[in-house]
Amino acid sequence: MSKNFFVKLLVALAFLAAAVFFFLSVLEVEPFTEFSASWAGVIFAGVSGLALLLSSIGTKNSTQLKKLQLTLSTALLVVALVCLVFALALPKNWILPLILILIGVMLVLSILITGGKKWDEGDNHKVGYKNYYQRKAEEEKNKKDQDNQ
Repeated sequence: MSKNFFVKLLVALAFLAAAVFFFLSVLEVEPFTEFSASWAGVIFAGVSGLALLLSSIGTKNSTQLKKLQLTLSTALLVVALVCLVFALALPKNWILPLILILIGVMLVLSILITGGKKWDEGDNHKVGYKNYYQRKAEEEKNKKDQDNQ
């Protein structure tokens, strides 16, 4: 089984759990009477964001894919944070500073996870890279050396 299977399963189970808890709150089952759509959003978006974050840490994908996973993870965690603020009835002026803190943490994690590599870093940045003209001149030199032997 692949690592992606566990991430997908975790996200699906989080969605199922949030939906079941929300349905139980609609039915007014005693322990779930205080459960709301905000709490369902916290569960689903939070677990999905953390799953994507852990997936980007654990895989050896390209830098672009890791940055995409980190961006989606940040978006889901921001949604979870906003849902949490509404679920706990916290002051609304806490939302922006908390979002900025979360984005700052994700930027630091982005640098640590990707190793600071740029997404478009090509072969020409590697040590010993030869451009087309250098390779062509080397091929002609090798060809002349072979002809002389």
